[in-house]
Amino acid sequence: MGLERPKVFLPLGGVPLLAFTLQPFEACPQVDEILPLVPEEEIAFCQEEIIRRQGLKKVSQTLAGGKERSDSVFRGLQAIEGRADLVIIHDGARPFVSTDLIERAIEGAKQWGAVVAALPTWETVKEVSAAGEVIRTIDRQHLWMIQTPQAFTFSLIWKAYREAREAGFQGTDDATLVERMGFPVRAIEGSRFNLKITTPEDWRLAEAILQMREGIREP
Repeated sequence: MGLERPKVFLPLGGVPLLAFTLQPFEACPQVDEILPLVPEEEIAFCQEEIIRRQGLKKVSQTLAGGKERSDSVFRGLQAIEGRADLVIIHDGARPFVSTDLIERAIEGAKQWGAVVAALPTWETVKEVSAAGEVIRTIDRQHLWMIQTPQAFTFSLIWKAYREAREAGFQGTDDATLVERMGFPVRAIEGSRFNLKITTPEDWRLAEAILQMREGIREP
């Protein structure tokens, strides 16, 4: 986004983006506790302007994240070690996750141990060189775009993170660390609305989705 401040604290429809992300977890009956991981300098803002102002009762504590995404998740896992059976991990920049998807991820983790939200790839996929030359067209039949939430039994994801850190391995998502151990991960269908806001174009899409939702709520 090219911003000095993390995008999750910027106002979307007058409300910090992160508030939209946390609200479905607050509303989900199967979620007992929420632990946002944020930059240390944003903890006070998060507690006052997001958690208190939005009335998020399930947030037990706000933790300082680490340098990398995996460092932040590891800190979150450390904080709940010994008192959680299941863990669901979600990107703060995905504000339109639904309670239904959260519930399906949790149920999937109970059944299979490791679950990721994902969507089948509907576009043609090509491998392209650094110079921009098309190398080949890839069969998309078994290609899926991975989202969050991702849900796991605590013992499984905790072991995966500890082993990855010992080996100095960095994955692009949490499930990669589980896959590294040879444990099967199950994909469940996500949602196209569950976009991750990464670019200015994504932000405009988020504003349009929010306007659409607010319009639906009008009598």
